Amino acid sequence: MTRLFCIFLAAAIVLPQAAWAKNAEIMMLPTRVVMEKNDRQSTVVIKNTGDATGDFNIDLVDMKMEETGMVVPYAAGETPQYSAIPFIHIAPKSVTLKPGESQNVRLLLRRPENMESGEYRSHVKVRLVNDDADKPKDAPTKDAVISVKANLVIVIPVIVRNGETSLTMGIEQPKLGHDPAGNPTVDMYLTRQGNRSSMGDISVTCAQGGGSPQVIKFFPGVSVYRPTTRRFISVPLDETPKSVSLSSCNLGVSYAAQQKEGGGKLAEAPIGK
Repeated sequence: MTRLFCIFLAAAIVLPQAAWAKNAEIMMLPTRVVMEKNDRQSTVVIKNTGDATGDFNIDLVDMKMEETGMVVPYAAGETPQYSAIPFIHIAPKSVTLKPGESQNVRLLLRRPENMESGEYRSHVKVRLVNDDADKPKDAPTKDAVISVKANLVIVIPVIVRNGETSLTMGIEQPKLGHDPAGNPTVDMYLTRQGNRSSMGDISVTCAQGGGSPQVIKFFPGVSVYRPTTRRFISVPLDETPKSVSLSSCNLGVSYAAQQKEGGGKLAEAPIGK
C-alpha cells in the first residue's frame, strides 16, 4: 500500500462575530522515495497549499510497521532496524513558504564501502511550526476570528536498496469476513521473507459456474515493510457487482508487485468461506 500519514492536533478559540483565520497547509510529492543500487540522490517537493505563509521544519525519522499495517514511531528505548538515516543527508531542513509556493528538498545518499546488501528505510517528516509567518507580531486585529493552530505533520517513506535483494511473499488464512457495519470483506495475512520490502496490489477474483476468474475487487497500494514479516489486511468488497453471489463463487486472492517494482504476481491463494 502506497500510503501518506497526516497528524492534525488543533485547538480552536471562538470569538463573537467570528471569521475563519488563514492557515498554511502541506502537500508533498512523491508519496514514496525508492533509491535503487545505482542512485545517489533524489528530490522531494513540498508545497504550501494553504492560504497563509508557513514555516516548515524538514527532518528524517525512523518508524516501524506493525502487524496491523500502521506505521508508527519507535518507542523510547527501541533501536530502529535497517535505518537509512546514517546514509542520507537532507537539505534544506527548514523553509518558509507563501501560499502556493514550493520547495525542492534534496536527499543525498552516501553508501559506505562496507554497506551490507539489503534494504534500508527511514521517513521524511515535514512539520508546520508556524502559519502566521507573514503576520507582524503587533498587528492589530479588526475583526474577531476563529484561530485554529494546527501541528500539521506529513511523513513519507524513503527506501534505500543496496546490492542484491530478495523477496518472497505469501498469503495466509484468507477468508470471507465482515466489517463492523456488516459489509463483506476478505481478511488475510500477507507474509514476507527476504531483505527488502514489498509494494503491491491485491486482486480478489470470483469464478462462477466453472467460468474463468473475474476480478471483483482491486485494492492497490499495499506494502509490507522490512523487517515486518506478517501484515493483516482486510479488503472491503463494497463494490461487488450485483450479478455476483459471493456464496456461489470460487473466490481467490492474489498479490502482485506494482509496475515500478517490476510487476508480476508475488502470491495467490483460494479464499475459504
